[in-house]
Amino acid sequence: MLNLLLQLIEQLNSAVFVLMLLLIISFLVVWKLSDVVSQFRFQKEKNKKIDDNLDSIKDNMASVKATTDLLYQNHLQTVKSHSPMSLTEKGQQIADQLNLPVKVQNHWQDIKSAIDKLGPSNPYDIQVIALDSARSCFDQTFTAEERDEIKLHAYKIGMNLLEIYPIIGILIRDKYLQEKGIDIGDIDKHDPRKH
Repeated sequence: MLNLLLQLIEQLNSAVFVLMLLLIISFLVVWKLSDVVSQFRFQKEKNKKIDDNLDSIKDNMASVKATTDLLYQNHLQTVKSHSPMSLTEKGQQIADQLNLPVKVQNHWQDIKSAIDKLGPSNPYDIQVIALDSARSCFDQTFTAEERDEIKLHAYKIGMNLLEIYPIIGILIRDKYLQEKGIDIGDIDKHDPRKH
């Protein structure tokens, strides 16, 4: 076999042999480069996922810090903390001034769908989900004009948005419970802290 290959090489002129050799080397170089490029892409995607996770953690930590600051520095003036939670007079006044019940109604199908996906099994779960979803409702469901109106109002009255989110959450909870035919008082029956 080796003799046959040597005879073939002797018969080829040197230009054809060099050309074939260059083609083989080029193929090997391209093959290796494609491997390096695919590894680079994998690392780039992995780094992007890590960056996204870090950004998410930073956002969550900022939210936790802001909520903690709010709870320790100011007590919520918009929500009565006794169970079941309800709006204070000030909370109801802000809800009316900002027309929040209408805003919730305007986006109700999206809000209800998001709650349904989480599958609350009792009134207490509905309350927790509604209060937790208030911020995402504000950030993702309300229009930019609605968000700007609420932010401007909060600024004018010297109130943190974190005090307005629970108002939205309670409005969502009440509407969801009403549609499901569940009494608000049933929340306490399922509150794990009451058992």
